Amino acid sequence: MASARLLATDLDGTFIGDDQAMHRLWRDLDEQGITVAFSTGRHLPSIEAFYAEQQTSRRAHACVCMVGTEIWLFAENGYRQDEGWRTLISEAWDKQQVEAIIHEIPDAAIQPEEWQSPFKSSYYLDVDAAEGLAHIHRRLNEEELRAEVVYSADRFLDLIPYRSGKGEAVRYLSDLLGISPHDVITSGDTGNDLDMMRPELGFRSIAVGNASSELAEFRSPSLYHATASYAAGIREGLEQFGWFG
Repeated sequence: MASARLLATDLDGTFIGDDQAMHRLWRDLDEQGITVAFSTGRHLPSIEAFYAEQQTSRRAHACVCMVGTEIWLFAENGYRQDEGWRTLISEAWDKQQVEAIIHEIPDAAIQPEEWQSPFKSSYYLDVDAAEGLAHIHRRLNEEELRAEVVYSADRFLDLIPYRSGKGEAVRYLSDLLGISPHDVITSGDTGNDLDMMRPELGFRSIAVGNASSELAEFRSPSLYHATASYAAGIREGLEQFGWFG
């Protein structure tokens, strides 16, 4: 009997982007019995809207949402949030103090309320970003605060609990499902996907052909750089790793 396998993929710019290739890939993943998890900056209502837009009855087995700060598991009656993950990442997280530090940066503009959560503070920072990020890291150290600073696409700034993020969330999910790290493949297109491509996690990973420069320039023995874009790039990577013939 074949061991369980998990594909944890970003949505926008990775799984989404070429509808024909996406639906073909999704069908073949189902036929191969591969567990699918969306690992995305989106919140769950946005993923539900994606299902409605695509008029599909298919559902990801799990959704790692809001840059790895929420895990939702699919059951017969829909998705339920994993409370164990919420409890784990809540330790040593002080959102109020973290946001006070971000507010010291004049060029950081807060994102709309729908992208905020108890475990995620999200801003736009596209002016003097390097200086702003250095300030945040310095002040976190000075205040002895533990938080992950996620910056991607030269614009999006997220501060999240230090135990969270896409990589740790996918590792937690694979442990929960009893799937070995060797049987996990992650895929993405931007810098915030790098967290689930860290070699120490033990996963294999795919950077799709349309990846941003911050991911396209990253090199690792466990990372395959596809030439094809979007879902076709995921398929190319899965073929490279022997999951598809």
